[in-house]
Amino acid sequence: MSQTFESIFKDNIKRMHYQVDGLSSDKSHIQVVIWPTFSGLTDFEKGIADRIASLGFSATALDLYGIDQNPVEMDEKMAKMGALLAEADTLHDLQNELTQSACDAIHGKTIVHVGFCLGGRLALEAGLHLADSAGAVSFHGLMSFFRAQSEEKANTKTKILVLNGHQDAMVTDEDAQEAKRYWTSLGMDFQFVDFSNTVHSFMLPSANNPEHNSQYNPVVAKRAYSYLENFLEEFV
Repeated sequence: MSQTFESIFKDNIKRMHYQVDGLSSDKSHIQVVIWPTFSGLTDFEKGIADRIASLGFSATALDLYGIDQNPVEMDEKMAKMGALLAEADTLHDLQNELTQSACDAIHGKTIVHVGFCLGGRLALEAGLHLADSAGAVSFHGLMSFFRAQSEEKANTKTKILVLNGHQDAMVTDEDAQEAKRYWTSLGMDFQFVDFSNTVHSFMLPSANNPEHNSQYNPVVAKRAYSYLENFLEEFV
């Protein structure tokens, strides 16, 4: 993609996040920031926000690309994702800006990042690199997240939950083990859950391409929601 990072993600980009306030007085201070797939903010992420808010937590599904800027064709989605993930510093600066805009009253908030596919990796990036993060949940996200330049620069207090399809070809056993070794070396609190007979995109009802390692799994999706709910309860 010939455009610069700033022109794609920052310059004159108007965004409209989808925000739902939690209705529970003892949970609404927990702000769940939802990172979308490489398709951008859709009804899927908005539905996740509604579901999380129904549990009492506050939730914001982020508009990653801007109003009416979601990529449609696969090559455009891949190009935008490639530009987004090209450099650690620009990525994390953007994530910090979007998180701040999602949590306008950020002081006193407990921020937990949740994401799907590309968003799964972005949740891990935010959890590890943004100092205000308390937790990060990755649904079928890649383990190729940027490692911190030093232990001192890592947000080691973040709790991590990875929900992974055991047959997801995009996350090899070595990828998974390397991520676990990394978090262990930092003394971090992490859970890594493998779901058997499950491939990539198992949370997305629109995913129906098993030949290309992408398939919705309603049974696993239900289990994964339970893991997420239990994880969020730890911050109450």
